[in-house]
Amino acid sequence: MQKQVVFYGCLWNIARTFWISSGEGAYRDIIVNFRSFNTTGFITGIALILVMLVFYPACLSAKEETAHLTFEKGKVSKKDTYFHTIKRGDTLSSLVSSVYKPVSGATRKKIYDAIKQLNPRMKSLHVIYAGQEIRLPKKRMFPGARVATIDGTTTGLEKLEEAPPDAPLLAIPDYRMAVVREVVTRMNGSLTTTGNYYIPLPQSGQISIDCARIPVVELADGSIILLDFSQRMSASLKNIITGHWPSYRLVSVRLSDETPRILQKVMNASKAYAMTKIQKPVEIGKAPQLQIASGWLVVEKSADGGKKALQLITFLQDRQDILPKAFIAEAKRNGLIITEVIQGHGVVEPPEIRHQALSIPDLRSSNHMDTILNLLNIFNLQPSRNTDEQIFDQSRDGFNLSVKADLMIRQGAKRTMFHAKPLPGQFTAILRENGVESVLLTQDDSRRTAIEKTLAGLGLVFSSGVFSFSVPQKAGKPRGAIRFPAIRVAVNQSLKYLIEFDMDKDLYQLLHQQWEADLIKY
Repeated sequence: MQKQVVFYGCLWNIARTFWISSGEGAYRDIIVNFRSFNTTGFITGIALILVMLVFYPACLSAKEETAHLTFEKGKVSKKDTYFHTIKRGDTLSSLVSSVYKPVSGATRKKIYDAIKQLNPRMKSLHVIYAGQEIRLPKKRMFPGARVATIDGTTTGLEKLEEAPPDAPLLAIPDYRMAVVREVVTRMNGSLTTTGNYYIPLPQSGQISIDCARIPVVELADGSIILLDFSQRMSASLKNIITGHWPSYRLVSVRLSDETPRILQKVMNASKAYAMTKIQKPVEIGKAPQLQIASGWLVVEKSADGGKKALQLITFLQDRQDILPKAFIAEAKRNGLIITEVIQGHGVVEPPEIRHQALSIPDLRSSNHMDTILNLLNIFNLQPSRNTDEQIFDQSRDGFNLSVKADLMIRQGAKRTMFHAKPLPGQFTAILRENGVESVLLTQDDSRRTAIEKTLAGLGLVFSSGVFSFSVPQKAGKPRGAIRFPAIRVAVNQSLKYLIEFDMDKDLYQLLHQQWEADLIKY
């Protein structure tokens, strides 16, 4: 069968005649329009139509429209534009989302068209690099993320690509899509489930995706994932998309797939991310260190084969199992996002911290004596400074001799003196006989050694090690733990934990409220 193409004619009629003669009604799935074209666009259009004809029998049997292929060009003016320098980590998708905040695929398409028109030397809209300078339309051209008109002209493309008003939508569960949206948003990505999403084809036209049937996930690594819930996108159309844009991924998703499975398909289809279910606890940070029970872990892959944990997703049955807000915030400060999902409901947030945060006393000073003085004051032992302690008495020994104590503590009949200069062994023995315990603190001692000498001289019960606190604090298997090295001492009917590192005030408040733990930094 041969058809002669007449100038101002339309390949649509040729394709329609062919398909109708084949007794099929699926020609609606492709719309080709040459209102204005050049030779290259014309030839490319013919090639694409031939591709669709070859794959037609197996691929174009859909009863509903999910994607359209269109060819059209518009005009974009350079008026009201500015230059933007690309930063490391930028993608054009994330740049458009952050600057213009488009709420529909139609608006996003207009923005892409404007950028393409303003930057004719860009070979690919999705390949940009740090330091590159591109021209962007000003934000006011797209007010409130509404559809804007460029140069007062429109192409009529939106109307052409709308799905039929009576076409039934797929029953994609809102709960699952809400969880997917929250997960990807926390990774600086986005999810589009309404309107149309436009994929440009260089010098030819564009493909319009119905996001109600094929939601679109855009990730920070530049990957764009099309979730084909409809199971109707033809193989030839997939080949056209991936052939032009390697950053696009097409993933088949079943309506019966649970949320973890959908998320895993999204992450594993991307360029830089992967998602797996783990059985061992995840450890975050060093001091304090957080341990979190198993869940679904999203990691970022590096070129050298390494993996960096980005987000831990857990699916829970009971709200009582959610982690405290301070715990989640500490994990985020260490680079791990914790997302908790109540099955059947969605992502949940822990209650806000409504108390006044406690402050952690700091013993540190320029010398050991001042450090120990601060500690004794916190213990409420009321030390005295620069006192004389008599060793020999004239009435008893025939002469007087005393030594100076830098600090002196009186606890009933017992006294403890602290001194920075060594005493003869005979003197310390006499002092001990008189009920005075002497503690020598030298500048060669570390701060930790000085504190342990002090606690031993005072006769206090203490221990050094790594201490663990389970969260939430309840019977049964805990979901996480806070672990840190410390010196634990029992004083004044309470437990004090002496630490050498900084701790967040809200995390300290959690320890104090649930375990009555008092922290002191030295």
